[in-house]
Amino acid sequence: MVSGKTGAPRTSRGAAYGDPTAIELGGSTVLRPTRDPADWVQILEADPGLAGALPEGTRGDAALFALAMTRWLEPGEWSPDPETGDGAGQLGLLVLDGFMVRHVQVIDRPPAELFGPGDLLHPWEPDHCEPFDAGVRWDVLEMTRVAVLDRRFAALISRWPDLVAALVARAIARSRSLLLNLAISQLVGVDIRLLVQLWHIAQRWGFRDAAGCVVPVHLTHQLLANLISAQRPTVTSALAVLSEQGRLTRRRDGLIVLHGDPPTEFRHLRSTLP
Repeated sequence: MVSGKTGAPRTSRGAAYGDPTAIELGGSTVLRPTRDPADWVQILEADPGLAGALPEGTRGDAALFALAMTRWLEPGEWSPDPETGDGAGQLGLLVLDGFMVRHVQVIDRPPAELFGPGDLLHPWEPDHCEPFDAGVRWDVLEMTRVAVLDRRFAALISRWPDLVAALVARAIARSRSLLLNLAISQLVGVDIRLLVQLWHIAQRWGFRDAAGCVVPVHLTHQLLANLISAQRPTVTSALAVLSEQGRLTRRRDGLIVLHGDPPTEFRHLRSTLP
């Protein structure tokens, strides 16, 4: 098990507070955090998408008081430790930077779920796989920063129902993303599945450079196979074919660059692939 680290190895994007100051808010006293300022982040600054869900008139107060402790998770296998709590009363862990994967051990080719910035996860929640026995493994792909939305945070943001609703929407969005992954896994042809999955990841979290649309995380052939319900050798062959066709290349840092337009019409795409 790899534990998370408190603090930040790079500059935090959100402002934070270190002095234990009592503040009046809505007739009640709220204590600012007392930990090292580098450990805390203003959620609405770190995740502008959440800020956009609040009315402009209340956004300022919410931004000031919606503070959460952050944790850095090291690459490798990971499971929740005491410093991230036991899940009781928590809203979950909000990914701010980096990527994680959740593997479900049910069959020989365990399906995988990719988490990136903006995703809300609740790793303490048990899986309901009856009547099967299923094991879950979490892997951190790179240095990943998460905000711990604990009981204190949950109680504080109850003053702003729009913010609570926005976090609930993140959980719903995750379930819809799983449905998309299921649809991708049912496409005929590993080359199509792979190309569609890569475009989905790139357009959600990636960026464009002079060459094309960059997939912002290093993905092994085995992980790609688990994401699209395929065998690793088949994925390796599909990557070679897509590279020969000029649909993707790799940068010097190993990241995949996608070329052309995203495949929105699968029937047309099928006719252009061997």
